Amino acid sequence: AAYEYGLINGQSATRFAPDSSLTVAEAVKLAACLHSIYHTGSANFTASDPWYRTYVDYALQNGILTAERSDYTKPATRAVFASVLAAALPSEALTAINTIADGAIPDVSSSASYADAVYLLYRAGVLTGSDTAGRFRPSSTIKRSEAAAIVTRMADPSLRCTVTLET
Repeated sequence: AAYEYGLINGQSATRFAPDSSLTVAEAVKLAACLHSIYHTGSANFTASDPWYRTYVDYALQNGILTAERSDYTKPATRAVFASVLAAALPSEALTAINTIADGAIPDVSSSASYADAVYLLYRAGVLTGSDTAGRFRPSSTIKRSEAAAIVTRMADPSLRCTVTLET
């Protein structure tokens, strides 16, 4: 579905690499495509060098990124991924379907810079946690397959999940 929406491609014409870590650049590309599709109905970006520059420029111009980064080619942590993705859509596109109290996600401190983004995405049913307690694993990298599932839930609200965190 993420491919059909025009959000994600393979690492080559014949290889998706679902278990590979998503890079920061790929996260920015996904966010830029989501934003563009939401606001214009398409994600038409021109080629650039490096390949991700056009997406970074778009993300900076549209408030998805607030500053230039130096780590585009490094694997994205889940915290970075959530922060970038949450900024891709307006709040009315991420309405809450879950009641997740502040502090309910066991490994997301409310003082963390990414906490608002993570809670927004949990409440919207985009993120579901990695276990029954709802752990987010903010410092872990995110696989391309996991990112594809998440961006698909962002693009199609009917695919969002209800979540109840066990305390």
